[in-house]
Amino acid sequence: MNSNRSMRLVRFTILALVTACMGASLANAQTAAGKFNLPFAVRWGQAVLSPGNYTFTVNTSGGYPANSVVVRGEDLKGNIIMSVAYDDSFSGKNELIVERQGEGGTIRTLRLADVGLVLYFRAHKAERQILAQAPVLTQQLPILMASK
Repeated sequence: MNSNRSMRLVRFTILALVTACMGASLANAQTAAGKFNLPFAVRWGQAVLSPGNYTFTVNTSGGYPANSVVVRGEDLKGNIIMSVAYDDSFSGKNELIVERQGEGGTIRTLRLADVGLVLYFRAHKAERQILAQAPVLTQQLPILMASK
């Protein structure tokens, strides 16, 4: 009987510690948020985004998933897009860099001057060969950052 009670106390203590640690890491998480408009369809990582208005949030705290972007369209469906690299010493404009091909494009870079961060994204497998063969036309799309 005492061993059952001791075991429950140990489990409760471990659960409390894990919960406290997770809560502390979530409380320290920093995010950047903003919105942008796509005048044409783009591929961003595995996601295909149609023209329209979008909002996004970026976890800039380095937690998991580190420097990922959650993009939501007007239908409120979300896409999580993982960056392949980042630079945390950027100053300039808040913008998306799109490599254009035909009527659409591929988002390759997200620049967030307000938080000093640049995220780089890999082209989808199907587009890598197309991008390698065709001349690259880049276009900058402005981003409106959310105020704090």
